[in-house]
Amino acid sequence: MAPIRMTTSTIKVLEVLMDADSGDDMSVYGLDVVRKSSLGTGTVYPILSRLERIGWIRSHWDDSDTPGARRKFYALTGEGRAGIKEAFAARPGLVARRFAT
Repeated sequence: MAPIRMTTSTIKVLEVLMDADSGDDMSVYGLDVVRKSSLGTGTVYPILSRLERIGWIRSHWDDSDTPGARRKFYALTGEGRAGIKEAFAARPGLVARRFAT
C-alpha cells in the first residue's frame, strides 16, 4: 500500500470522503469536497489527484444530462479504506489532534 503524507488538509479531505462513503451514494462531487472541507480548490484537487494515483479513491464523471458543467465524483476504494485504517492505527493521535482544533 502506497504511503501518503497525512497533513491536516489531507485528513479534512479524507473525512469528507469517509462521510460520503457511509451514505447512500458513497461518492462525493469535487466541489462538495471543497465546500465541506473548507479548503480551497488549489489544495483539494491536488490531494484528490494524489489519492487517486495511489489507489485510495476512484473518480467518475456524472452521466446525467443536467445543464451546466459536468461533475466529477470521487469515492473511496477498498484499498483506501484499508489505508486510512492503517494510517490512523499507526498514529492514533492523528485524528484526536484534528478534532481538538
